[in-house]
Amino acid sequence: MGSLERRIEYLEQRIRPPEKDKAAALQTALIRDMLDEFASLKASGAVHYRGGKRIEPEDIPAKILGPGYTKGDVWELAERRVLERGRG
Repeated sequence: MGSLERRIEYLEQRIRPPEKDKAAALQTALIRDMLDEFASLKASGAVHYRGGKRIEPEDIPAKILGPGYTKGDVWELAERRVLERGRG
């Protein structure tokens, strides 16, 4: 686990915005919001089981984009949803 923790620390240091650079701070916040939204969209398509019964996923990308969407389509959707919320 030590190497995993070091990798996470390294990544956090790389994305930590300089305190004096407001534009970099906003860009970093936007990237984090997009990553969170992408993860949320991907997770909405995951199948779960509760008590041995299958729980059908909500699958937000399929509802919005239709069947046959690509990973790039999901990235664009995540970007659009973040910008629509006014965080960009």
